[in-house]
Amino acid sequence: MSLRGIAIETLKLPALAPLARLLYRRFFTRQRKGNHYHGVYASYADALRAVPASLLGSYDNADAAARYRERTRQLSIGDYPVLYWVSRLLDEGNRRVFDLGGHIGVAYYAFQHYRAFPVDLQWTVSDLPTTMDAGRAWAQAHDPAGRLSFADDKQRADGQDVLLVLGAMQYFDYDFASWLRTLSRPPAHLLVNLTPMHPTRDFHTLQNMGFACVPYRIHARPAFLEAMARLGYRVVDAWRNDDRRCRIPFAHDHDVDGYSGFYLRREHA
Repeated sequence: MSLRGIAIETLKLPALAPLARLLYRRFFTRQRKGNHYHGVYASYADALRAVPASLLGSYDNADAAARYRERTRQLSIGDYPVLYWVSRLLDEGNRRVFDLGGHIGVAYYAFQHYRAFPVDLQWTVSDLPTTMDAGRAWAQAHDPAGRLSFADDKQRADGQDVLLVLGAMQYFDYDFASWLRTLSRPPAHLLVNLTPMHPTRDFHTLQNMGFACVPYRIHARPAFLEAMARLGYRVVDAWRNDDRRCRIPFAHDHDVDGYSGFYLRREHA
């Protein structure tokens, strides 16, 4: 075993736990690359209060808005179930897609490399203000068909055909199921992907991405599906992205191995 490995194992001793936690807290605060997690919190507000003072506690910033351009050109393995179901839904005649937390429209651009979109498609993205400003600027040069638009009000999801939530639900500062309940005509089709879900626990942690340190929600999978069922959504398909994990030091019973994806269809009010 290397000296680093010996040091890590030594810090796991109960007597050294306070020191280990202090060292990790310093490591977490100083990281500027990758995704790192810290703490377990009961709510978004509790997690937000725990953001270190030296870090930016908001995703609504220029660095965040400038990221993920490579995702407009290619898919990762975890994107293919969504591409499959979006294609099926378009072929069935659905034309109004609402992409909640869709950044600059990365899925809209990427999916076009794999299938032709209908000429009458209306794809609407709702995200944070700085990101949507970047999306509107990007669309001027990259969306000649003009099918992409941006919505400042997420309530415009009301009456849409398809609702996408792709790797975004964990960042919401509101409860997703409670928000859906405010819509008078929730979309009939819901696609959720790249979402961390725990077998039993529902909580928040902090995620430090370097350009921001933000509350990060882990849903309890059974409770989430029960909430969707109460809203009339039935699971048609489910999949797991094993290349995504959330490991929380000193709280490993809260770790998530593999992120969740679902296609849910609303069958009744």
